[in-house]
Amino acid sequence: MTEPTPFQQAMARAAATMKHAGNILTTQAAIGWVFKGDLAKAREVLAKLPPDKLVEVSMAAAALSSLADEVAAEKS
Repeated sequence: MTEPTPFQQAMARAAATMKHAGNILTTQAAIGWVFKGDLAKAREVLAKLPPDKLVEVSMAAAALSSLADEVAAEKS
């Protein structure tokens, strides 16, 4: 097997970056649907993410929820 060329390496990095950006945009879309109250649409969008990303989204959402509660309590 031959070593990938610098161009192939660059393209692989670009593809990985685009995949990561796509996962972020998908997550943002799901959050948008939740804000609009359309949980069915949010679920449909989340279903496009791979299982490992769903775990990350869940952990981030739990942390964000806790942080939002903290900040809201400080403002009360």
